[in-house]
Amino acid sequence: MAEKKGLLLPYPVLGYAPETKFQYGVGAVYSFYIDKTSPKTRNSALYSYNMFTAESQIQLILQGSIWTKDNVWHFFTSGIYSDFPIYFYGIGAHTKESDADLITAKRFRFVAGAERKIIEHVYAGAGLGLQSDDFTDAAPGGIFDTGKYVGKQGGKLALLGYQLVYDDRDYENYTTKGYYLKAGGWSNFGYSDWHYTFFTIDGRCFIPVGKNQTLGFQAVFQTTQGKDMPFYSLSNLGGSSYLRGYYMWRYSDQNLVAAQAEYRYRPWGSKRDRGFVSASRIIFGAFAGTGTVFPNTGFSWNDLFPSFGGGVRYMFDPLARLTLRLDYAVGSKKTGEDRSTGFYVSLNEAF
Repeated sequence: MAEKKGLLLPYPVLGYAPETKFQYGVGAVYSFYIDKTSPKTRNSALYSYNMFTAESQIQLILQGSIWTKDNVWHFFTSGIYSDFPIYFYGIGAHTKESDADLITAKRFRFVAGAERKIIEHVYAGAGLGLQSDDFTDAAPGGIFDTGKYVGKQGGKLALLGYQLVYDDRDYENYTTKGYYLKAGGWSNFGYSDWHYTFFTIDGRCFIPVGKNQTLGFQAVFQTTQGKDMPFYSLSNLGGSSYLRGYYMWRYSDQNLVAAQAEYRYRPWGSKRDRGFVSASRIIFGAFAGTGTVFPNTGFSWNDLFPSFGGGVRYMFDPLARLTLRLDYAVGSKKTGEDRSTGFYVSLNEAF
């Protein structure tokens, strides 16, 4: 068994977006092992992402994932603070690019929880969280200002989480074989301004198809149900995980379904690892998927959105299988609008 050493990787945060102008900051990931004796114990990790902009905006993220010996317990935590602009397009699968309305979202969220192995590969877990949101329309008179959307003023939430997980993947990061199925949700209680439940079912399957080659499949269903559901509690289609190629706030609604497949190829994976700069750590990926959002009143096959793309990954920690991922994705093209695309620089795989 390879020696289980910790790894600290700092990295710069640089970018540009029309709503923020120049973006800069620093991030870091620290991978380590609570137990260094068992070959089964997964790596633990701390992740930090800190971004500032030329428009005096800020986004701070700190996350942690801790695995105890033989993966009996899994503890997780996440803290996010942002004072950041987003484009709001309305609700549903038929929003228009021309309705884009820039709003400032000042948001804080902290959650912490744990999962306990109850039988082999099966975990039951629970968590608690606090959330506070405040929204300001940067351009009054737009769709956000004039529309009747629940929760436009923001609010505060107390969250109770619960989940059941089946997980027999060989690795949590860059999986090459195995299955993963999670069913879980978050419900409000206590001093919350809103009353709803957000529930997710996430299934994944990974199949080796050749030497250093893997096919991965994922299907996701999300739903928000309750007597008063703020717009920011609804499911968002897109982002760097599932259905890449769409701006995360472009399409949102009470329900979401999405499915995707990804081919991953590590052409020089059998060669000797020569340290941090090594061809054996290079991975190529290609993916395709589809999905949509819809209200309780009805799902339409005609509203499914396509997603295609590919990218390259670099495995900066081969023992823990941690990767840095660069993906480019292409989505649909609506009449009179530019084709939807996305470029993503992320840690670890989309699923």
